[in-house]
Order: sequence, then C-alpha cells, then structure tokens
Amino acid sequence: MKLPIIDADGHVMEPFSLWGERLPARYRDQAWTSSRGEDGREVVRFFGRATAFEWTIGSLCTPGALSAGGRLDIDLDTEVDPGAHDPVRRIELMDAQGIAVSVLFPTMTLGLDDLPDQGFANASASAYNGWIADFCAHDPLRLRWAAVLPLGDLDWAAAELDRVLAAGATTVMLSPIPTPDGRTIADIETDALWARLVEAGLPAVVHASNPASPTLGLSRHWKNRGQWQMGVPIQLQLAVMHVIDSGLLDRFPDARVGFFEGDVGWLAHWLGRLDQTYEKMALVSAPRSRSALEQFRDQCVISGEPADAGLVLSAATVGADRVLWASDWPHQDGAWPDPIEILRDRSDLSDADKRAIFVDGPARFYRLDMPAIMARLGDGWSRDAPITGIPGMLAATRRAVDA
Repeated sequence: MKLPIIDADGHVMEPFSLWGERLPARYRDQAWTSSRGEDGREVVRFFGRATAFEWTIGSLCTPGALSAGGRLDIDLDTEVDPGAHDPVRRIELMDAQGIAVSVLFPTMTLGLDDLPDQGFANASASAYNGWIADFCAHDPLRLRWAAVLPLGDLDWAAAELDRVLAAGATTVMLSPIPTPDGRTIADIETDALWARLVEAGLPAVVHASNPASPTLGLSRHWKNRGQWQMGVPIQLQLAVMHVIDSGLLDRFPDARVGFFEGDVGWLAHWLGRLDQTYEKMALVSAPRSRSALEQFRDQCVISGEPADAGLVLSAATVGADRVLWASDWPHQDGAWPDPIEILRDRSDLSDADKRAIFVDGPARFYRLDMPAIMARLGDGWSRDAPITGIPGMLAATRRAVDA
C-alpha cells in the first residue's frame, strides 16, 4: 500500500511558448526566450538581454545537476523528464512515486517582484496563472497550483487575486521581499488582500526566489553557491520577522502563512531570538498578545531541505505537522539524491512525525479534501500505510522511465 504523500512545494518548468501565446504583444520582446548561438550553445534572454546563467535551463531542471558528477549542459528538450511541463506525464510520475497531490509553483516566473517594469511583471503573472490553471485542470484533485501575485501594484493584485480565486487556485505565492521601496507582505496596505484570502479560506505561501535578488539588496556579497548558502534562508527569516512583528496574525487570526524553500533548521533559533529581542526592547516595540513561537504554532508552516540537521529541533519546537515535506522537483537545488528517501530513512524522527510531515501537515495547511482524494486514488493507497514501505521518489521515477 502507498502512503498518500502530499508534495507541498513541487515545480513546473514553464514552456517558452507560453509567453508568445499568452503575453500581450507589447511585452513579448521582453519575455523569456531560448535559442542556439553559432557555437550551438543555449542562449537564454529575458527582459531584452542575455542572461548570465552558468548552466543550461535543462540543468536547472534536473535534480543534482550541479552536484559532483552532474553536468552544466543538460538539454531541456531531450534530457529533462516531460513531467516538468506535461500534466499527463506528471500524474504518471506521481503514481510511480507514491505522491497523491502536488502543489505546483513556477520556475521562470519566480522573482517577478525584482522587475523594474510593473506592467510586465503583472502581465507575466497573469499569463503564468492562466497557463498553470489549464495545466492543473487535467486532474484538479491531485494537481494544485499556487497563483503568482506580485505586490508592486496593489489595485492590480486585488483584481488578480479575485481572478485566480475564481479559477481555482489552491494558494497564492508571495515574494519575501515584494517591493524595492520597502513594503513588506504584512504592511497595513496589504490588509485588503489578506482579508480576501481569509474570506476565501486560502493560505498564502512566501516562497524564496532569486537568491541574489536586487530587491533584497545584498547581492554584492554572494556569487554562485554563496547565493544559495545565504540568499535563500535570509529571505524567509526576514519574511517571518515582518509577518510576526507587524501584527498581521493578530489582525487576521484565521490567516495561514507558509514559508517555503529556505531550509528549516534556523526556525527554532529565529523564533526564540524574536521573543528575546522583544523582551529586551519592549519599550520600542509594538505590543503583542502572543509570543513569536505561539503565533507561528497557531498559524504558520515551513518547508525546506529534508536533510537539514536542524529539522528535528524545529519540528519539536513548532510541531511536526508545521513542517511540510516538499520535493522541489525538478529543480537542481532540490534535496539530493532523493527527497523522499532522506526523510523516510531519518532515524531521529518517529514514524508519527514522518506521517505528519508527509501527509497530515500539508493536508491541513491546504485544507485538502482527503476523502475525495483517497477515492480518486482508488485501491493501493492508504493513510495507514507503513512509512518503511514508501518508495524512493527518484528511484520510482527511474523505474517509470525504464518501463
């Protein structure tokens, strides 16, 4: 029997054709394009200029591609599993891997808040949101989507939020650092959006984006792997601080907020430090009714690297059901060599903790209708299936490919 694992944060690779088909004509010359140079190498352009990627888009979309023994020149069209952009194939992979539900986030559409042209950012988000809604319509119980919602223009964001709610979004994706002028995701100006999310019963996910984000303003310190070493977790640390210090969770006690893809192990220290600094600086801090730890336990979740040495402490601090399993598939920087096996085989977590991380926590956060999902899956799946029987994700992928 298969345990119905919920992938709280999987990804798609947007086809380059999406932009020509869905963007307004005036923005198409700024959109993502891929071509071959005279030397046969991939040339990727965005916002009117060639990018400086040190690897191909195919390598970006291959788990472990940048690790020892990997390759920087993997071809997107011939070497990347089509499940990255084809919903029929994605469901086949999920069946082989034992994944019941995937909540899908973008690849090339991450980081829209860094663009200096707000109209282009908004148009790109709308184009992507339309495409991913169509993608998930293949099996809307098992394929769920996060709508991209830039916050540079709040009137536009409000209208787009209503549109994606009507189209069936499962969550909305917010940038940790949404505007260059310093607006946070929890400022009073954003309250109308939070009120609408609460009314609709949807959570928001703060998803780490470009590690060298110019909006973050620290890119001069980072190059190559240093971007991922520092640039990803610090984004979410800032977002957690802003959400808790702003009083957002007190203003909206039914709001649910996820902080994704910036590791997990720092959380216990960060919440403790937020409480310590409040006590030390209470005279210059806004009053609050709950501690940082209580706020997070009540209304927030986190996802990140399943091999994180600090995951156990964070799970013990906020509850294992507040730490969600996420594959990050097919990204190169996802857990390697196998995100399911890493969590399944950890000896420092109980089976009950693993079940909470794999299934119960994400089901609650996203408010998934698990009886309907189990009926859709049919025989061979059980919420009581043993943890030891879970297949490895990438091993199952290889078996499915070989078959």
